Amino acid sequence: MESFKQLRRRTTDLLQSIPHSLPSIPSLTGHGHSHGHGHGHHAIMQGTWEKISVPPLPRSSHSINIVAGTVYIFGGQTDPSKPPADNDMHVVTLPSSGAQADYHAIKAKAAKRTIPIINEVKPSPEPEAEIAVVTQDLAEVSLDTPIEAPVDKGKSKALPDLNLGDVPAPRAGHATAVIGHRIFLFGGHSGGSVETSTPLNEGGRVWVFDTRTNLWSFIDPAPNIPPGVVPAALPAPRSHHSAVATDKPRDFNQATTQSPSGATTRAEAWREWARGDSDEVGIPQRPIVGSVAERATDLDDDGYGTLIIHGGRLAGGVRAVDVWAFDVHSRAWQRLPDAPGVPRSSTALALSKSRLYRFGGFGDPQESGDENGQLDFLELAVDRFDDEFSAGEVAVTARRPGWQSLIPGKENVGYKEVDAAATPLAWEEEEEWPGQRGAAGLEAVTVGGGREYLVLMLGEKARPRTDELQGSKFCDDVWAFKVPPQGLSPASLADTFFSAVGRKSGEGKWTKVEMGPFDDEDDASAEGPGARGFVATATMGDLEENGIVVWGGLNAENRGLGDGWIFRLD
Repeated sequence: MESFKQLRRRTTDLLQSIPHSLPSIPSLTGHGHSHGHGHGHHAIMQGTWEKISVPPLPRSSHSINIVAGTVYIFGGQTDPSKPPADNDMHVVTLPSSGAQADYHAIKAKAAKRTIPIINEVKPSPEPEAEIAVVTQDLAEVSLDTPIEAPVDKGKSKALPDLNLGDVPAPRAGHATAVIGHRIFLFGGHSGGSVETSTPLNEGGRVWVFDTRTNLWSFIDPAPNIPPGVVPAALPAPRSHHSAVATDKPRDFNQATTQSPSGATTRAEAWREWARGDSDEVGIPQRPIVGSVAERATDLDDDGYGTLIIHGGRLAGGVRAVDVWAFDVHSRAWQRLPDAPGVPRSSTALALSKSRLYRFGGFGDPQESGDENGQLDFLELAVDRFDDEFSAGEVAVTARRPGWQSLIPGKENVGYKEVDAAATPLAWEEEEEWPGQRGAAGLEAVTVGGGREYLVLMLGEKARPRTDELQGSKFCDDVWAFKVPPQGLSPASLADTFFSAVGRKSGEGKWTKVEMGPFDDEDDASAEGPGARGFVATATMGDLEENGIVVWGGLNAENRGLGDGWIFRLD
């Protein structure tokens, strides 16, 4: 009995000592640390700036994307009141492994057309004829008799002849996103000030830049309705909208293990393994040239992934609140649930795993809405089919209950069951929240242990009660939002452990990032990029998972900036 009491006492002492010993376990503490004790502790995160040493390329309302360590800059304006600069693709190779950054420009050239174009069916020159009415008995009608289709009397609304060309025209205020090694572009305007610019009407077309060939192609929406009739499900022409992309759906019509074809495939695979592939590819001494290449397939031939766009300015200066998803494989636009709050432009959009996040933006100058500091998110899912013989992914859809919001003063709203009648909770004395802004950067980055953060940077503060840029004030700060972990990553295990011992993990909280130079001896990076808006941002991906590239923008003097910066979240 005495030994049992000692064992219980030692167990109790061990459990009570766990919270005090946590700081000595660096693998669980994650990023950020605290100063102070008790109720008023405040997390601190650190980041660095590094200026990219290349010639200046002044741009605002442009786009940048990063593929395989290379930055692709397209469109934009050197002056907000002038036409777009050009339609060249400006390429910057990021510094890596001691190599310096490099720059060159690629002229817009079209790839050989392989994608069908809508509206190529021309009306028949034959005169109109009334539809013949069959008066014969059904049994007397030959099955070989062709059925005459109804003739269009011209009452259907026809698509305009857009004459868009084979490469995208110079533009600004467009939006881009990356799927694989290709950059997808939608929308934009042909120039002018904010209040006078008109969105380009391209009939729902999505432009595609292939970074392997440096050539442009395009995808028009599939003609799933009679030729010449305007589709009802197309996003309106717009500019100053936002876009993200996912590589889903990707797996189409795959044979299942229950299907006969699946069994045959397994048997053939087993025989091929036992027999080897020398009959097809030869042996090292006598290779059969071209055999492997002949059987090779490219996912891009059929297309995969989904481009998602949101908001923006429509014709006449009207702002939008809609969300659209373009399925590359089916070439179809699908409308997702509208985002909450007032319609807006220049909003920040980011995709973190299965959640689509939105922050800020500019609403109508005469309205005041929840674009002022509210973080909204939409849970996405992938529809699948399985008929026991084949299975695959169909399309990206929205999960119920649709959009949810995280509002200053409400704790973790949106990650638990949302109570519509919930009232704001009392803030901790030092709790902070990013100020309202638009034309900012929002990107999802990954740090150690699989931890993911949304990084909000720069942007324009509350717009005056006019669309004019004069009098605008810009931000120079950076914020990090701790995204709830998914799956069995070290970050999710750490958060579960913290919750069990009663320690806050910081999930669902904003933290202001303290900035400094990446290299203490780099004087050019000491001050950082400074306050600016209408920037373009992109994550560095596999090159540096915690890195974001920022390029260009406008400063307080309404002057276009041409420098590039690398942000790293430590």
